[in-house]
Amino acid sequence: MLKKIQAWIEKILSSGTRENQRPILKKHNESNIPGLYIIGDLAGAPVIKLAMEQGYNVVNYIASLPDARSPDSSVYDLIVVGAGAAGLNAALTAKDKGLRCIVLEKYKIANTIENFPEGKWVYAEPDEIPPKGKLWLDGATKEDLIKRWHQIVNQNQLEVHTEEPLEKLEKQNGIFEVATPKATYKAKRIILATGQRGNPRKLNVPGEEREHVYHQLYSPRKYHNENILVVGGGNSAVEAALTLCEQNKVYLSYRGSEFRRLFKDNERLLNQKVAEGKIELILNSNVVEFGEKEATLKIDKGGFEETRKVPYQHAFVLIGAELPKAFLKSLGIRLENEWEGSFWRAVALTLGTLFGLWIFKGHPQLFGQDLSFLPAWLGALLALGSVATLVRFGFKHDRYAWLGL
Repeated sequence: MLKKIQAWIEKILSSGTRENQRPILKKHNESNIPGLYIIGDLAGAPVIKLAMEQGYNVVNYIASLPDARSPDSSVYDLIVVGAGAAGLNAALTAKDKGLRCIVLEKYKIANTIENFPEGKWVYAEPDEIPPKGKLWLDGATKEDLIKRWHQIVNQNQLEVHTEEPLEKLEKQNGIFEVATPKATYKAKRIILATGQRGNPRKLNVPGEEREHVYHQLYSPRKYHNENILVVGGGNSAVEAALTLCEQNKVYLSYRGSEFRRLFKDNERLLNQKVAEGKIELILNSNVVEFGEKEATLKIDKGGFEETRKVPYQHAFVLIGAELPKAFLKSLGIRLENEWEGSFWRAVALTLGTLFGLWIFKGHPQLFGQDLSFLPAWLGALLALGSVATLVRFGFKHDRYAWLGL
């Protein structure tokens, strides 16, 4: 029984350190800060079409609000932060709805797609969902897609400020003040669509810092007749393996037993290249070290573990991206499973519980002080009230309240 209680407490206390945290979002993708909305990859929509849909839907909601438009010409109705698929589609929708809107972009338009490998095919999945909004999306190479998007931005006269990152965000009297290195802007509402691809997730294993271990693939055509290790199980990793296998021997290491959420074409082509011997698939495997010429993998064989050395000249670790927690917290945005709390409040409530139980048990003294005049029911009330308060704060993500219990 004690072990079960211990495991339960450990589970609660560790819940704030989950790998896949997201910002806490209410209806219509609104964050804990009223008037600040989050869309795209940060909001759990890494697929381009779904990110576009979020931008379209959120702006339609904002435009329907009675105070959507600012009477003050110095205050924008909306500022969109991020000029990717979600942000551009949001800005295009805002333009159609008559909202005064600007887009702030840290790098350049469609920066994530710009960083895709040369000639990469960009899919318009899921097929069953039609694209929403004015931003064009169809199966195309990254170069063609970016060209079309620039044309749409110019044709619709979107005000996009590139190389102008958001540095500080404050809200006063219902108006947001947005500071960048170049200027300060005011807006009634903010849409955050920055994505997280600029923050690649790492394995954190020895040797990962070697110069021939990368976390992005830019120019696949420059690799010829080499052993290449690709690590990951998502579309990015599989597409990298498919591109590289045409001129190289590719090993694809994935920690899972099967691939999930792959695009249909990627899954079909992967099976084809594995059958042709162009890709060697190593499932249930984890890289534990990158050596100079070999990577060490631990492979789960269902009951026992096998160690294998894989030769490589280049390795690509493509396992997704980390949430930019420091950036989000600097804006005041709360995250899922994030634990907060007050140590001293928990101490006071815990001592109150113990003191109440001491009285309830009928102890006449405590530290030499006479307690006989206090009725037992008062002790019970104090103990129950303190415990109930600890539980209440615990369910509000107060780590110290659970420790008190």
